[in-house]
Amino acid sequence: MQLNELKVKKLFNENYILLEDFRYQINRMCITIPKGFVTDFASIPKMLHLVIPKHGKYDIAAVVHDFLYSELNVTGINRKLADKIFDFIMKESGVNCYLRKIMYLGVRKFGRPFFKDLKINGLKSFDDEYLINHSKEAKEYYDFYKQTLGF
Repeated sequence: MQLNELKVKKLFNENYILLEDFRYQINRMCITIPKGFVTDFASIPKMLHLVIPKHGKYDIAAVVHDFLYSELNVTGINRKLADKIFDFIMKESGVNCYLRKIMYLGVRKFGRPFFKDLKINGLKSFDDEYLINHSKEAKEYYDFYKQTLGF
């Protein structure tokens, strides 16, 4: 559930900057997106905007997903889990199941190149199962969301 209002300011392009920290909670775990984080909301190709608008009930899910894909995410949440959280938040936000499925399949199929640059962490390829941060907190986040989202 959304813990506070998402406050953003449009930048000169398709991007927006968060004006204050934004928090989203799933059961007892909270994801905090820091003030100053830049998002493009839903990364939908312009040719599809007539079918899937840039903004909609999925805005919050898109911002959280952008953060989870970014280098700023040090929670240990990997790509597969980030995509599940995206789907979960869309469901909580009332996005219809057909659109949810299309958007979820879109990030699963086309999101890999946009997930944080794992080469920085010494990896040679993208691995959905790899925990970025092996801390106790990261493992707790990962185990909790894996159980909560059922995969």
